[in-house]
Amino acid sequence: MLGSSKNIPVDVRIISATNKNLEKLIENNLFREDLYYRLNVISINVPPLRSRKEDITILARIFLEKFSESFGKPPVSLSERADHALRQYNWPGNVRELENLMQRLVILSGGSVIDVIDLPENMHFSARYGTGEFKSLEEIENEHILFILKHTGDNKTRAAKILGIDRKTLREKIQRMTPQD
Repeated sequence: MLGSSKNIPVDVRIISATNKNLEKLIENNLFREDLYYRLNVISINVPPLRSRKEDITILARIFLEKFSESFGKPPVSLSERADHALRQYNWPGNVRELENLMQRLVILSGGSVIDVIDLPENMHFSARYGTGEFKSLEEIENEHILFILKHTGDNKTRAAKILGIDRKTLREKIQRMTPQD
């Protein structure tokens, strides 16, 4: 009862998390040392997601399954290129950012496979250039043209406009990419 003078015994455990270095905060008198020692019974240090690239695919699959089920949607999976892009990305928002992205992808997905084009723009660069392999300018240009064509549903007029070239130039570039018999 609120305002009661009767003592009621309780047995609680407090679980807390932080992304701050509490020892440093204590040194700088920004966190109370006595509170730290009351809370710090068991410490579990989990490195940021960017340091655990091998966990990204596993977590993404778990989140995709969770959100597919909770929204009553058919199961969704990641293409190899999308998975690669996720592993190349730096994840400043850590696991929450990955979880939110997987939720968004499930909600917006129109098919059963999420490809790199479905990912946010800032992840496209990682997917194409984050492999550490060096490519010629022509290879990069060809990949970019193919990416834009896919993004526009093979609409060459729209693709040419996005690329900043005329339709004839785009057609010539596509012909150069196509092997001649």
